[in-house]
Amino acid sequence: MAFFYNSQVVQRLWERNDVKGVISALERMSDHGVSADVLCSLKDKSDVITLDIFTSLLPLLTSLLESKRDRHLSVTLEMLLKLVRIFSPVIHSTISAGPSVGVDLQAEQRMERCNLCFIELEKVKHSISSLTRRGGSIAKDAGELNLALQEVL
Repeated sequence: MAFFYNSQVVQRLWERNDVKGVISALERMSDHGVSADVLCSLKDKSDVITLDIFTSLLPLLTSLLESKRDRHLSVTLEMLLKLVRIFSPVIHSTISAGPSVGVDLQAEQRMERCNLCFIELEKVKHSISSLTRRGGSIAKDAGELNLALQEVL
């Protein structure tokens, strides 16, 4: 019953194109099944994921790495790998550049988001170390993600 209700809540937000609202609702629900379903849908629509949304999505993805179900782990690892490949150049270059001179609110927001992503990606790296020893496709995906994270961390 909870899965059905949670799915309906997420579907209403999704229909309004409220991606941040969907992410927020998923965090409150702590329902890995619904989260994995939404991630499957988001995987094909990665063009709607901005740095701001990635920053919001990362804690959810990190928490899903604690799931015991292979499907949840697989979907999460695939999504993380895709997004790390997209955003790692921005995160790396922004953090490497350091603070900007003068007042530049957009640059400050970008730096803050990149710092939050960096911190969360360090947690991801720590979480996937046990998955790389697990074997099978989960270990392969975790290994690939680990390599991609080396470009950022």
